[in-house]
Amino acid sequence: MSTKHNNKPLITIFCATSLLFLVGCGGSSDDSSNSDITSDTATPSTPAVPTTPATPTPESPTILTGLFLDSAVSGLNYQTASQQGVTNLAGEFSYLADENITFSIGQTVFPALNADAYITPLSVFNTTDINATEVVNTLRLLQSLDSDRDVTNGIVLPSDIHTLVTNNIDFRANNFESLWLEVIQSSQLTNKTFVTADDAIYHFQQTLMTIDDGSASTCTKTHAKIGWTGMFETFAHNVSGKATIVDDCTIVIEQFDYDGLGPDVYFYGAIANDYVGSSAFSMGNKLNGQSYANAQLTIKLPKSMTMDDLTGMSVWCVDFNANFGQVTFTQ
Repeated sequence: MSTKHNNKPLITIFCATSLLFLVGCGGSSDDSSNSDITSDTATPSTPAVPTTPATPTPESPTILTGLFLDSAVSGLNYQTASQQGVTNLAGEFSYLADENITFSIGQTVFPALNADAYITPLSVFNTTDINATEVVNTLRLLQSLDSDRDVTNGIVLPSDIHTLVTNNIDFRANNFESLWLEVIQSSQLTNKTFVTADDAIYHFQQTLMTIDDGSASTCTKTHAKIGWTGMFETFAHNVSGKATIVDDCTIVIEQFDYDGLGPDVYFYGAIANDYVGSSAFSMGNKLNGQSYANAQLTIKLPKSMTMDDLTGMSVWCVDFNANFGQVTFTQ
């Protein structure tokens, strides 16, 4: 992470007002006031040659891990600007912060969206309506394509499915089920029927409950800090809430408030609240101007980090090295 940070609480530094202040800081001069300089033969001074600052060595970006969930969906193609592959048995995919990601089954492509720690059919279609046609169709499809048809142990797409899907099938199509039944009939699946909408929705509701309580994570639960909590100290932009370490790589934030007015804001982890130090690191995606009120968020540690690498976390404004609020984890 090449950006440096200031670990002191900055109650009086606000990103928006700092921009206005900087605009007013530029000096100006009136050349006409120098009326004593009139000679046409005056020799101009030689301008100083500006020095070129040294180019800093960029650090490698942090690769993050997310989960695609109905149950954990394995065998789903994914691609970002920097990463591509197939979701593993845990439903995991790799991405960099703030990248868009696209999932696909053969030539059928899901809408692109911002990569995150958890992605479900709801987030793919940017809705909270579990009964939306495209959401229900996706749930039915994924559960129907499960190799052993037991969605309680995860969804594993058959290995031949990507070669069989030669068209981009619309998730809102009236004949969605019949189009996919043609594919299923040609596949190596033993159960070639389509899961009902009621069964698909019921199962997905159980999955959503595991996301809410943090149990959907594939991380182990061995670290001594599991269960440690902390309340955000509020320094700016109405930041507040409670953070809890729920497993070896997951922090759940509850009752989270933030007005969304800071630019370039991330959650940061650090030892002893040293968010300006070289060992400080970002977690999750940029908070992108979105406001939060009594929200619940799930933050995953980067692959290269463990709970040993932090004793607290901050809502950190990178542009102005401003700490909007911080948590210190305690037992």
